[in-house]
Amino acid sequence: MPYYLSMSKTQTKQLLRRLLKTAHFMVQGGLSETTRRCGNRNCICHRDPAQRHGPHLYLTYRSEGKSRALYIPREQAEQARQAQAAWKEFWDVACELAAENREQLRERMQGQESAARQRKANG
Repeated sequence: MPYYLSMSKTQTKQLLRRLLKTAHFMVQGGLSETTRRCGNRNCICHRDPAQRHGPHLYLTYRSEGKSRALYIPREQAEQARQAQAAWKEFWDVACELAAENREQLRERMQGQESAARQRKANG
C-alpha cells in the first residue's frame, strides 16, 4: 500500500503547510537555455553555429492557448530556478493530497454501499 493512503491528519497538515509555503513564490513553466544569432550579418554567429550568442535562459509556459517564453536575465537565473522548483514541489504535494482524498472518497463510497446492502438484506 502506498504511504500516502494511510496518511494521518498531522501528515496531511504538514503537506498543506508545504503547499502554502511553495505557493508564495512558485512559477509554472519550464526552463530552457538557447543560443541565438544576432542581427549583425558580419558577426561570426552567422557563419559558425558553434559561435552563437548565449546560452540565454527562458521560462516557457502556455497562456491563452499559446506557447510563451519569458527571457530571464542572468542575474535572475537562480531566482527563476528556485521558483520553478517550487512549482514542481507544489505539484508533487498537491498530487499526494489528491491521492489521499481519492482514497478517502473510495472508502466512504464503499462504506455507503456496504450499509445500503445491509439495509436491503435486513429489509
